[in-house]
Amino acid sequence: MNELSDSRTCFRVLGAVAALCMAAGSQAQDLPEFDRQVLDTEFRGGYGVGFADIDGDGRTDVVAWATNPGQLAWFRNPDWDKFAVTSTMQGNIDSAPLDIDGDGDMDLALAHDFSLGNSTGGGVIHWLENPGDPMSNEEWQAHYIDEIPTSHRVHWADVNGDGRQELVNLPIVGIGATGPLYDVGLQLKSYPVPEDLTVEHWNGVVLDSSLEMSHGITTLDWDGDGREDLLTASFGGVHLFQLATNGQAVSKSRVGEGLQGPERPGIGSSEVGVGSLPGGGRFVATVEPWHGNQVVVYQGDEFPWNRTEIDDRLAGGHGLVTADLDNDGVDEIIAGGRAEPHQLAIYQYDDRAERWRREDLDTGVAVSGLAAADVDGDGDIDLAAIGSATRNVVVYLNLGR
Repeated sequence: MNELSDSRTCFRVLGAVAALCMAAGSQAQDLPEFDRQVLDTEFRGGYGVGFADIDGDGRTDVVAWATNPGQLAWFRNPDWDKFAVTSTMQGNIDSAPLDIDGDGDMDLALAHDFSLGNSTGGGVIHWLENPGDPMSNEEWQAHYIDEIPTSHRVHWADVNGDGRQELVNLPIVGIGATGPLYDVGLQLKSYPVPEDLTVEHWNGVVLDSSLEMSHGITTLDWDGDGREDLLTASFGGVHLFQLATNGQAVSKSRVGEGLQGPERPGIGSSEVGVGSLPGGGRFVATVEPWHGNQVVVYQGDEFPWNRTEIDDRLAGGHGLVTADLDNDGVDEIIAGGRAEPHQLAIYQYDDRAERWRREDLDTGVAVSGLAAADVDGDGDIDLAAIGSATRNVVVYLNLGR
């Protein structure tokens, strides 16, 4: 089946806080313990979660959004009090933080008006201007950017190496696409921040229009040239997009083939992340197929890389991040599913056995979105998850080893 091996988990419960304890006698006991803190138990329609310093106090806050009913809110670190950003947007599907207007506080780009069943309308993107007093003003001013039907993932990345962040917009399907085939190419588009922010819309550049059903994206400087590159997960597997590379305006390489399933929509890749291995090697991790049950690792020297399935027990896989949770220079994979049985798991690479081991972190969140960052400033990477069916927003504070 796969190369994953199990080990037991246990929980220490202290009031509303549960800390994960790893089983003795396994390599995975080197993983840290986590304090599980529930920020919200009635976050209906939850879809995504992220980190940003919203109030400018130097602490990393949690941002969460819901599709239906629409909701965009932030939770102040460390008391986790909840504040709204807007109450007027519906169909919220993704958000990305940046000081867009350069006034020193954190603004948010928001993709909303989303419906997979409507591939000819909606897909609106606004940026929401931090009012400077986000605890007292809970209706941030919205500024229009653009709209492409089914806009689904928005990220900031310096894709052209000019030292400025561009907004990258990845719709999930092409205009007019319908299920189960979704066989229309979508518009992967980037937008430089305009000098004049009073413009009616932002001018963008279509980087690619060949992907079909693309559910995941991550950004990184793949080759160390000072430009951030894009990794996408779609029906076609994992693709690397690089600007002005190999004499091309946009270079596209297939890193991983994705699940070669019998028929759509059960094919390809759904989430994507990149991590480091012992000795400086690199891997790409995915959930496969679309909304699938498998956690997959790609490694190799020449594209496409070799595919290894390390787990096949997720249900409705819908979140994946990579992070060095134990500060050993090797990244773990954190993945979860939003269908029953609800699962959030950590996959740790065992260098001696040359395989991945799974540790269950939580079974009480229907994982729709995941994020990783150092929330409490102690040098350890913490996690956040949002549950759709479970209606919760949860932070996992890394207690170290």
